[in-house]
Amino acid sequence: MEQESITLFRTCKKIAREMDLSGILLEGDFNAVEQLRMDLRNFFCYLAIADGLVNKEEIKYINKLLEYEFDSDTIVDCIHRHKVTDKDFLNHPPLSLHYFLKDKNIPNVVYQSKYYDIRSLYYHTFQELGRDFIACNRKVEDKEIRALTRYLLMLESQINAYKHFGEDRQEVPDSIPYRTKEVSENQKEEEIAFVGTITEASPEGYDLDTLMNELGDLVGLESVKKEVKNIVNLLQINEMRAQNGLKKAPVAKHFVFTGNPGTGKTTVARLLSKIYCALGVLSKGHLVEVDRSGMVAGYMGQTALKVKQVVDKAKGGVLFIDEAYALSSRGQDGDFGQEAIDTLNKAMEDYRDDLIVIVAGYPDLMEEFIDANPGLKSRFNKTIDFPDYNAEDLYAIFSFMSKEQDYHISEAGDVRLREVLAEMIEKKDKNFGNARDVRNYLSRVIERQANRLVSATVVNKEQLLTIEAEDL
Repeated sequence: MEQESITLFRTCKKIAREMDLSGILLEGDFNAVEQLRMDLRNFFCYLAIADGLVNKEEIKYINKLLEYEFDSDTIVDCIHRHKVTDKDFLNHPPLSLHYFLKDKNIPNVVYQSKYYDIRSLYYHTFQELGRDFIACNRKVEDKEIRALTRYLLMLESQINAYKHFGEDRQEVPDSIPYRTKEVSENQKEEEIAFVGTITEASPEGYDLDTLMNELGDLVGLESVKKEVKNIVNLLQINEMRAQNGLKKAPVAKHFVFTGNPGTGKTTVARLLSKIYCALGVLSKGHLVEVDRSGMVAGYMGQTALKVKQVVDKAKGGVLFIDEAYALSSRGQDGDFGQEAIDTLNKAMEDYRDDLIVIVAGYPDLMEEFIDANPGLKSRFNKTIDFPDYNAEDLYAIFSFMSKEQDYHISEAGDVRLREVLAEMIEKKDKNFGNARDVRNYLSRVIERQANRLVSATVVNKEQLLTIEAEDL
């Protein structure tokens, strides 16, 4: 908080206290000091929601200056109770202004060699505090500047109207009508950028046998394939039971995928979305992939909208949340991560007939995520573990990736490749990326091959195709 604005506020509050001592309480109103405090609270809330958000620094500013004890929930309740979001909010000037308009007995205030009558003091107090407030999180939005300008214009209009009409009659003028542009809920949601990737569904639909063959062709992952086949078998039998008038057995719809990076979790999630669509469980079969950044905002109130947006895009398919444990981590934005979890939990219930959610991450960290909301444990009742690839799996992955890019490996290169991958497995640590590390390694190999060939006088097609041992 800047010293100038605080000194103005203290001077303004001191004068309000003198008004209270003189007994000029307006009928039906709070005393001047308390009314000033409440009006500033509403003023700050008005500025805070200008960008559709309220962040922790703004709550901290209000609490420190005005001695409130707001948290995220209580400030939202305050905003609603005092109708700060209403389009008519600026039609109702702060009631504490009435005191400063009416009192003629307090002399001009001298502050830093400037003379203020008490009406100007009131105006400049709001002006300076408003400037400090919108800058308190070190990020000033244009919407906040426009909101501050509108509020100050309203104050100025009130003061000028009183000076022109009310000096003799000592009456406060009617409020100056001012209407802000009404923004629909849909428009608010459109302003939130989607952060994630979407694998669109096939308009022709899916063939179950083709998808199961595709699953079987994946390198390694034998335990994962077995789990998926068990689920498919149960779904098929359930359909037969339903056709014969029998009750269906419970089948997992939401999954926890545990495992290190690069073990095929996203690939299997994409296949599952198509398989569930082929079996009639999902209407579309697309995949929406996000992480914490796609669901959590840095400001209160926007996180729920971001989650709603993501869920709306995922309905009819699978929502895949990678590194989901980050939602429950207690850092600077921990509370907003919890808001995302709670909103997601409700959405899973609301859209349980046409939405599957898969959360993925390291095994030990995913337990913390599941414990973050009592409802998650019952919804995510199926965990599939994705083991690290062995050296033979990595060899098959490297071979497949290189073939996709029109490369093949010489005999000497094949020997060297197996040695490198065995060493990679032997020396792996907690940051081992499995297939991702192989992909990165292939990129470096291709670069080395290019460096080797570019200096050659003549290069034929076979040389362009072949990865040699020296490239590896």
